[in-house]
Amino acid sequence: MAASSASGADKETHPPIPHVLHVADAGAFARFGRMFRQLGLALADEGVRVSLLTDDAEAAADLDGTPVADHLFQPLGGWGVWRLHGYLRREFDPPPDAVHVWGTTCLGYLSDWTLKSNAALLIHVTSLYDLERLKRRGVRGNEYLIAACEEYGELLRDRWPTLAETVRVLKPALLAPKQVSDLSVRGKTLGLLWTGTIDKDRGLEVLIEAVTRLREKEYDLQVGLIGGGPATRQIWQEIRRRKVQDCFSIITEPNLWDQAMAGADIFVVPNCQHELSLAPLLAMSLGKVVIASRDQVAEWFIEDETALLFTPGSAVELAYHITRTAGGHPNVRAVARGAARYVHQNHAITTLATELAGLYHSLRRESGKVISNKPGGVV
Repeated sequence: MAASSASGADKETHPPIPHVLHVADAGAFARFGRMFRQLGLALADEGVRVSLLTDDAEAAADLDGTPVADHLFQPLGGWGVWRLHGYLRREFDPPPDAVHVWGTTCLGYLSDWTLKSNAALLIHVTSLYDLERLKRRGVRGNEYLIAACEEYGELLRDRWPTLAETVRVLKPALLAPKQVSDLSVRGKTLGLLWTGTIDKDRGLEVLIEAVTRLREKEYDLQVGLIGGGPATRQIWQEIRRRKVQDCFSIITEPNLWDQAMAGADIFVVPNCQHELSLAPLLAMSLGKVVIASRDQVAEWFIEDETALLFTPGSAVELAYHITRTAGGHPNVRAVARGAARYVHQNHAITTLATELAGLYHSLRRESGKVISNKPGGVV
């Protein structure tokens, strides 16, 4: 009798371990980098069995030797994705308790599979494109919405007021360094970094004009543009037209910003960031100066607290903030230190893992069945 009682107590103390499949394509890894590996390890510590499905071979290889089971399927977008449904059935038997997709990549295949498998599908909205796609498509009965920033959360609640209470806001996170070196750029070349998709309306013309103005005043600076895109050739032509090609490097390896951040002094976000990224938060955590246009949607761009903000399209204001950074202005150093504290307090990977683990457990019944978000059908 005592043994039976103890066994029952043990079951209450140790609920079944949920198995969650994270899905992140190469584009998500290009924007969030180290976060997926750190989150997978932190979730394992929280008692969650984590798998990751990606089409990024390098990212999958980076998970070898960790508790995270990596699964490589190429591609997760385009014509070849039609094979995904069969792959999921073969690779995951039994299926996971929940699927957590970062963005809306291969959403139709994941939705069909999770519905048939009676698994929860968590859709993490990380861009304006994700938001617009969901608005056109609707939300099914087993699907849960997560927003990567407060603004996206409000837009989701406005679109689906009946689901407002279930919409979660879970922001990008990282393992912040314990010590941050103080800004010190006097007497050396000033390093600027930008990352993203090189396309029209990304604000790069504003950055080029600001650098041109500073070059004319004989400032010594180097700018790294990390990423690729349809406007790469046009941007390089504009750099050459301005005769500042000795100040710029275009690196068409979208994942390299993570390693390059350590050598930069300034991270620049020259227009509204509709595709959220870990890069500015990593810059803040390292004590780098973040200079961004004032029209950002993410709440972590706080003027004169975490970042230096300028009027959208104003190369003059952008250049002014760069000169203040080059001069080691005390207020600029204070913003950099404050930003590092802010990231440490508000974007800790352990906090995100704890919140997600709680969510995964709440979606899992003892039998392994999911709790439906609402009656069946699409809303």
